[in-house]
Amino acid sequence: MSNLYNQAAGATKEALGNVTGNKELADRGRKQWAEGKGEHEIQKDSALREENNPNLHRTGDSMKQAGGAAKEKLGQAIGNERMESEGRAKRAEGVGSAQYHDKLAGNR
Repeated sequence: MSNLYNQAAGATKEALGNVTGNKELADRGRKQWAEGKGEHEIQKDSALREENNPNLHRTGDSMKQAGGAAKEKLGQAIGNERMESEGRAKRAEGVGSAQYHDKLAGNR
């Protein structure tokens, strides 16, 4: 579930629990809201870190490309179309991610 959903659902459960006197529901709602809020803060921090240092993910991008290419080639070698397809997808994910990070860094 998304962090905003967790925040909204948690707030609703907490309010309903408070209105009905159901302490357990209110506590679960408070916990769900806090989890959603925490996830939101983590995503904001991650985005800010990436914006300030777009080269941060360069190694990960390269690993996705290399791992995907290896899986694709192994799939071809053993005749496993699913493995080949998964490898191709992972390699493409790494290429796309690298292009995105290069753009952020102003390299392209």
